[in-house]
Amino acid sequence: MLNLLKDALPNDPMARRLCTTFGYKWRTIERPEDATNATDWTTHSFPMRPRALWSRWQDAGILIGVRFPNQTRYALIDIDAGGDYHDASSLEQIREALETIGIVRTILTRSSWSGGWHLYCPLPAPVSTFNLACTLKHCLEAQGIKVKPGHCETFPNIKPYGRKWEVTEYNGHRLPLQPGSGSCILDHNLNPTAGTLERFFWQWDFCMQAQDMELLIPALEQGRELQRKRRRSKAGKLEMWADDLRREIDLGWTGHGQTNGILKAIACYGRVFEGLADDELATYVEQMALTRDGYQEWCRHQGAIAKKSRAWAKWATRFWWPIGTQQASASTSIHDGVVNQNDEKQLDARRRISQAITHLCKKGELPEGVTARIQALCKLARTSVQTLYKNLALWHPDHWCVIPEPEGGGVRSRDCNETSTNPPEQPPSEGLHTLGELLRCVPVRDAQKNLYPRGEGGGSGGGEGFSTGWQGV
Repeated sequence: MLNLLKDALPNDPMARRLCTTFGYKWRTIERPEDATNATDWTTHSFPMRPRALWSRWQDAGILIGVRFPNQTRYALIDIDAGGDYHDASSLEQIREALETIGIVRTILTRSSWSGGWHLYCPLPAPVSTFNLACTLKHCLEAQGIKVKPGHCETFPNIKPYGRKWEVTEYNGHRLPLQPGSGSCILDHNLNPTAGTLERFFWQWDFCMQAQDMELLIPALEQGRELQRKRRRSKAGKLEMWADDLRREIDLGWTGHGQTNGILKAIACYGRVFEGLADDELATYVEQMALTRDGYQEWCRHQGAIAKKSRAWAKWATRFWWPIGTQQASASTSIHDGVVNQNDEKQLDARRRISQAITHLCKKGELPEGVTARIQALCKLARTSVQTLYKNLALWHPDHWCVIPEPEGGGVRSRDCNETSTNPPEQPPSEGLHTLGELLRCVPVRDAQKNLYPRGEGGGSGGGEGFSTGWQGV
């Protein structure tokens, strides 16, 4: 029954047209015309009825503005005076960008005495306000126009999603041609004219009929889909990560024992933010390391820096990937420069497990048994058993091996199934016989026990101590 009640309109025809064109009556904005602060707007908590809106529009001492409903028949581009786009060439660029989505006719007005511009985009039929907001923003940015306050803003804006019990509104804009506000119609030479509301709405009707809705309707769906694909995570996390890596790299060496940490930071930055991989990444890591402060004074691995750079480059290529791409074998993804929160948690867990296993190896406290190793890692890496079993290659004795560095630079780990760069030794040439119920074929020798023990020479790991499995039963 309430939907059948309509607000009374003013008697003046142009007043009726103004109140119906800008007819959303909720959360209107208002400020005194002589206010010293241009942003000192007051939001009304009560609905602004059409006759009250017309009365305030006629008051030269008050500036009045409105917001957008869920469906709208116009849009507005606000170009601020003194901004990056307040010139004839930028205005033409903005109009050309709008033409790509079907908005081919616009009305240009001076917004206030400050000299800013409002570019109105009338539409012949109502469209989704949010879809239009997304499409406007993306079409301008595609042409190099950055939508930002103080330079170029779109109305309606892409408003944030509210919680179920909250109502979020679109940004409000002032009404056109209000007496005493300095608003007026501009001609094609950007000069003010003495246009009235009647002239304004005559241009409005002409522009409205000229719009290409066959082009605009699919563009609205594409704009909404493009916005939907944006990650919901905070983009600032990725920027903070890049800043932290750059800070660590720029600082360089300040003492002994920092080589692996710095090389890891360089490899990670080169992989994720520079898009490098394999040999290119190894060269990048090495060259960056050689030019860091403190390298000559504090780095004790200068003779093996090329080898270490290759190792870290290989690690980074395997576990990280450039922004905007997705590794086929990975269970996480990075889109549009934004890292998903679940992905970050998984990657952080893998880092903690790797750090814990390395710490235990260096101290010689890594348990041999699976159960004891799980207990030690859960305590040190602050992770769960379920997470450990999701990352067997990082710690499980059957999937992971310790490879001592010949230079005494600690230990590193890799998957036991990983192909070694050294060719495997040929197995003994003696005949093979099946022993007992194990059905394992071994060479007939007197020394049957542990021909190639882990950590000593031989096997597919060569001098690095990879066990081959050629051992007695």
